[in-house]
Amino acid sequence: MSNVLEFRPKCAHVDSLADCREALEPVVMKILSEAIGRGYPPAEAAMVVADIADDYILMLSRQLRR
Repeated sequence: MSNVLEFRPKCAHVDSLADCREALEPVVMKILSEAIGRGYPPAEAAMVVADIADDYILMLSRQLRR
């Protein structure tokens, strides 16, 4: 599987995203592992994490408009 970041323009923002992902991915995987360990299906647990992130992005976008 190709790394999506390979196809993005080279700029500092891309490096920052890659660094952020590297830092957060293990934490998110731990959250997912704990949810799966509690009996939630993997896809459901991942969807809930994505939904929480989406809600956070929407909250940030509302704050930027003010």
